Amino acid sequence: MKHLRTTLFAVALLGALPALAVDWTNPDSVVQAAISANPSLAALSAAIRAAQERVVPAGSLPNPMFVTGVENGPVNFSYDSMTMYTVGASQTFVRKSRRDGLRRSAELDVERLRREYESRKAEVERDVRMAYIGAAAAQNEIAATEEITRLLQSVTESSRIRYETGAVPQADLIRAMLEESTVEHQLIALRRQRNAAMARLLPLLDLPPNAPIPSFSLKHEMEHGHDHGFDANLPDVTPAIAELQAEVARADEQIRLAKLATKPDVSVEASYGFRPRDVDMVTVVGRIELPIRRSTLIEPRIREAFARREAALQQIEVLRRQLRQDLGAATVLRSEAIEQINLHVDKLVPAGKLGFESALASYQTGRTTFDAVLGSLRTYLALNVDYYDFLRQQMEAEADIDAIRRGARSGISGGNAMTPAPMSSFPATGPTPASTTMQ
Repeated sequence: MKHLRTTLFAVALLGALPALAVDWTNPDSVVQAAISANPSLAALSAAIRAAQERVVPAGSLPNPMFVTGVENGPVNFSYDSMTMYTVGASQTFVRKSRRDGLRRSAELDVERLRREYESRKAEVERDVRMAYIGAAAAQNEIAATEEITRLLQSVTESSRIRYETGAVPQADLIRAMLEESTVEHQLIALRRQRNAAMARLLPLLDLPPNAPIPSFSLKHEMEHGHDHGFDANLPDVTPAIAELQAEVARADEQIRLAKLATKPDVSVEASYGFRPRDVDMVTVVGRIELPIRRSTLIEPRIREAFARREAALQQIEVLRRQLRQDLGAATVLRSEAIEQINLHVDKLVPAGKLGFESALASYQTGRTTFDAVLGSLRTYLALNVDYYDFLRQQMEAEADIDAIRRGARSGISGGNAMTPAPMSSFPATGPTPASTTMQ
């Protein structure tokens, strides 16, 4: 039994080692761990190595052919003076211009795969950062809600004291206890959000769902958002665009190769023939393809290559427009988030806290209703959660912008608008009063 426990502990420790090797407080460390464990990037890396090995053969002459045999031999294997034993070799001489074109096409294939790798890497990093930010922001919202829970406990205690002294009805105490359960309901929902984000994050790092992950969050202190020093413009060339440009260049090479078909390759064959009782023979033969079917074999290939080039050029324009649209959507979300963050830091959160403290003090002295206390507490809770929701929105938009600029083929902000939940969506146990002070 002791050995079994030791074995189980060792297995659990080995399963936890990959998670322990990641610095979960540093998103860059999480990103690097995900990149090193990503199978699609590993597959592209192998494809690049394979394409590199095709470059040298593409520009080389084919191997020579060795020929040997017997010519003019009788079927009964008797002697005949015309029988000749031959040995020879043949070589196809591919024109240098064609070999250069083939090698250039192979090099462009390597370039295309490298750009595809960079593009996919940017998308993987964005996916990891999005999941990390979602989990971290949810943890901040959980912490803010737990802080409100502690404030609510003081409200419950105040209503209990006033109820025991006969100053308020029992309904106030019951509603305070019900409000605690309502906030606990919201905490469960926030934990679900964090767990959902972790469920997206862990597979990206090739970690099991039950891997021991320490708690991590965004910065706790509320501070202003800054709108300077962040470039949200689309570069002239990104890896995604460069990938299509490599396709255009490859189509250009295909056009050149199709035109070179009018100048076919030359094959030369030389052989030596031995006849036992006669003079030996030497044969030299040259072969060349006659490009007489231009309209049916060569010109269609040229037109096809031009069409491929045009298609690649149009795809570049389509991609540029899509990336500009996605960058614009992400920039709008980022700008809104910064404005909302500054508004929450400067006005809303301080006013919400002051309103709650004032309502609670007035309630304790009997100068306001319990509805006013609950209403101000709900508002203060919603504003605290909203701040971290807008902080998540800003960080996700910046991650999306950075990914697009570094090669992602599309953005995700436009199709996943990160809008915080309105305060009306938070559960309530009673009406919000129009006034916080009794006349």
